[in-house]
Amino acid sequence: MTEDAWREEVIALLVRGEKIAAIRVYREHTGADLAAAKAFVDGLQTTLKTGALPQQASSDLDAELLTTLREGQYIQAIKRYRTATGCVLKEAKDAVDALAAAHGIERRAGLGCLGSVALIVLVLVAACMRAARPAC
Repeated sequence: MTEDAWREEVIALLVRGEKIAAIRVYREHTGADLAAAKAFVDGLQTTLKTGALPQQASSDLDAELLTTLREGQYIQAIKRYRTATGCVLKEAKDAVDALAAAHGIERRAGLGCLGSVALIVLVLVAACMRAARPAC
């Protein structure tokens, strides 16, 4: 089956309401795990309902997303996936999570806003304490 033929089959299955069969066809032709295939088919189903077909996620996109994830750019990977597929935020997050999990990539937790503020306060307190010390 050609690249376009199986993609058209996935769309036709979704139009007929055969979501499980669409997931199966997608997995057979992409090698994606169940979570990633479901996320993709869910996103495609959503875009079919809204009337806008997404660009299909390709192995090039997966490679790009994996590189982005390995660099710790989790949010950027989600944005890129959304741009490429046209799916909604939740579906993009689920797909990126599934891709990361399939390749053993864990999301790195950053400091966040509160952590950054605490670090700044700590540095300022240390600087004030050092300035308040009498010279020997």
